[in-house]
Formats: sequence, structure tokens, C-alpha cells
Amino acid sequence: MLELKTKSTSRKFYNKWLYKISLQIDGCVIFRTQPISNIKSWLEHSDSDSGYHYENWRRAAVNKEIINSVCEFLIAHDADMYATRVERNRLDVYTNDPEFYEKLSLVSEDYMVHRFEPNTNNLDVLNNSQNCITVSKLPKDRYRYRVYLLPHKMAKDRDGKQRYLTWLKLQSPRITCTPAIERWFLATDWNWDRRYVLVEDESTLLMMKLRGADVVGRVYNFIVCDK
Repeated sequence: MLELKTKSTSRKFYNKWLYKISLQIDGCVIFRTQPISNIKSWLEHSDSDSGYHYENWRRAAVNKEIINSVCEFLIAHDADMYATRVERNRLDVYTNDPEFYEKLSLVSEDYMVHRFEPNTNNLDVLNNSQNCITVSKLPKDRYRYRVYLLPHKMAKDRDGKQRYLTWLKLQSPRITCTPAIERWFLATDWNWDRRYVLVEDESTLLMMKLRGADVVGRVYNFIVCDK
């Protein structure tokens, strides 16, 4: 069953973690509102009033046994060994320790949605490289970089955005700039929607940075590995 839920990943999560486990637990928002060490006590003694957190408390209380089990597992390990992220009823746990990853997978299998791990052929590359994505071949057999754009750095400057896009499109095919990316870049003035272009080589990437360093976000290097 674990094999069916296991997916391969080609880069680190948040540029830090190699492994990820996603757990489906209604009420897991409690991991965001309470320290892990306090959750068991909070579930046992929290008043069931009609306050702001009542619905979250009720859902957590229904799944108290599961939530306590996860808490006990996490408390038994050094806090530096893992990180958590909560999104609605999904709890994601990240780690770089394969033993921690396998043990948590086993104890949480009944409510685990999926888990992610690096391929054995790209593990060393991911361990020893920063901002990299492992691939079996370069995208379109030519592009070496994935570059995230930051259009919010030019918020409200539509003319400036249009000039930058015009320059990007003139670099084609060394830089990809689809109509969808163009529309997104012009319309986006907020910092949450992340999209990227592909860049052919280091010299083109340097030109891109010189043309508009503020709008060049994180850069990932594609590294070819056997799959």
C-alpha cells in the first residue's frame, strides 16, 4: 500500500527537505494554532464554547486519537528533524531523515494521502546541490534553467511591464514567454502566484538579470540524472 502512495520528487521541498508525507486529518488546523507539546492537553481540557475556534476544536476532538498519535510521534523526535505545514484538513510533514520518513509512513498509513521521496539515482545530487531540479533530459533538450518571475516588483507599472515583456519575447527561443505568461505578468501585482520561464544557458540568464534584476526570482538549475 505504501508503494501505491509513494511519488518521486525531482527537487527539494522549500529548497530544504527531501521527503514529504501528506496526512488527511479533519481538524489538523490545531497544529497551526497550538504548540505540538500542548495539543494533547488542549484537546482534553479545552472548553467547547461557541467561540472562533469551536468548529476547529470539534473536528480535532473527533479525531483526537489520530491527532494524539501524530503528536506523540513528532514529540519523540528532535524538532530540527522535521517541519510541518497545514492547509485545511491536510497536514504535510517534511524531513531529510529516511528512517523518520519510513516510520511516520507506517504509523500513519491509514490516513496518509501520499508521500514523496527522491529517486535513488538523484539523491546524491539533491543532497549536494542547491536550487536544482533533477531531470532525465533537459526541457525541450535545450533549457538549463527555470526562472520564477516577480511581477509584483513592478506593481501598477504597466508600461514598464510591457517593455520588459517585449524584451523577453525578443530573446525567443532562448527564453520562453508564452501568451499565458504574458497575460499573467501584466495582470499580477501581488506576491503569491508563482510562475516561471525557461532559460537556455548561463549567458542568457545573466542578460535577463541585467535587464530586470528585481523581477527575477528564484532560479533552478536542471541537472540531468539517470532515472
